[in-house]
Amino acid sequence: MKMTRKQVMKLKINKTVFLILMLICSSIVFTGCWNYREVEQLAIAAGVAVDKNEDGTIHITIEAVNIAGDGQVAYEPVYIEEDGRTFFEAARSAIAQEGKKIYWSHAKVVIVSQEIAKEDIVKYLDFLFRDAEAREDTWLLVSTEKTAKEILEGKGMLKAIVSFQIDDTMRSQKSISKFPFIELFEFFDRLFYKQVSPILPIISLTEQNDKKTPQIGGTAIFKGAKMIGNIDENHTKCMLWLRDEFKGGLKIIEDVAGTGENVTLEIFDSKSKITPVLEDVILKMKVDIEMDVSIGEIAGTTDFISKSGQEKLKKAAEEQIEKDIKKMYSIARDQYNADVFGFGRRVEMKMPEVWSQIKNNWDELFAELELDVNVNVAIRGSATTRTPLKIGE
Repeated sequence: MKMTRKQVMKLKINKTVFLILMLICSSIVFTGCWNYREVEQLAIAAGVAVDKNEDGTIHITIEAVNIAGDGQVAYEPVYIEEDGRTFFEAARSAIAQEGKKIYWSHAKVVIVSQEIAKEDIVKYLDFLFRDAEAREDTWLLVSTEKTAKEILEGKGMLKAIVSFQIDDTMRSQKSISKFPFIELFEFFDRLFYKQVSPILPIISLTEQNDKKTPQIGGTAIFKGAKMIGNIDENHTKCMLWLRDEFKGGLKIIEDVAGTGENVTLEIFDSKSKITPVLEDVILKMKVDIEMDVSIGEIAGTTDFISKSGQEKLKKAAEEQIEKDIKKMYSIARDQYNADVFGFGRRVEMKMPEVWSQIKNNWDELFAELELDVNVNVAIRGSATTRTPLKIGE
């Protein structure tokens, strides 16, 4: 049936009216936030410290943000403390103090005491893993102080909010390489994989200008949900090489070529190729490390800048780094029997048939797993000085 021009025009008008009505309805229904709340009704959490009381209950210390200032906005910390049989109960009880609901979506860090980490960290942090407001990219750290609360009360930081300063430090990890880069979701994710032992960065207090200031360095090692030990900053660097997560930082090469002098190398880039290999039915891990460095400091007058000097430095650096990595590996394997490197995961990915046969006995196999390390150091320069510094010249 052929429509008349008048009918076509009427149909177009009806469609236009319908679209306009739909837009009006949409603007009314969908322009608001379904869970909108006034900021004045919320206590915005920047971070939280979790400790255990003598009676077995949980003590949480929330560092909340108070927005103050006349004309110029300033952020000030407000500490909210509460006890509970569970984290959730303590968090809910904290509402009574401020009369405000705790808003977790801006929380940057969660710090737990060693006591909690050594008992069962999941038992105490299950709420943060489940709660819809808690961010998965929140940093999770272990305090070596008597309590985790002491860290949030640290002074001498560049920012008034300690949690924000810790967040900045964690994000600069790539230029430091003194601690692992672990977020909340990643830690919980690794708990479910037998191929890798979970790890967390360590935070402690250090004296600076008569003030106790939080400092991050070192690694807490876990077996499942329980912390079983820790390693220092130097061993952490070696661990990061074996995880292909060392991206930059400094490395001091001691007593180079028997001179008694130390040279500090600045590492600009580092790549680790980690390959499982079978040799005569024996599983081994082959690690090839390539790094670009610059001579950052020479503690002496020996010429390590000339071609022959650089060759001596290159050889000394490669030998020392290989030695340090093997030492760290023996600590993880022999002392803790913890595959913090994810070697099991690499075997599963590259040798699935082999992994299916050994996965149930990985702890026993890891205890005897051999490591073959090859380091290649490429010296690209010596900052702005092309010759060694000598007094009187």
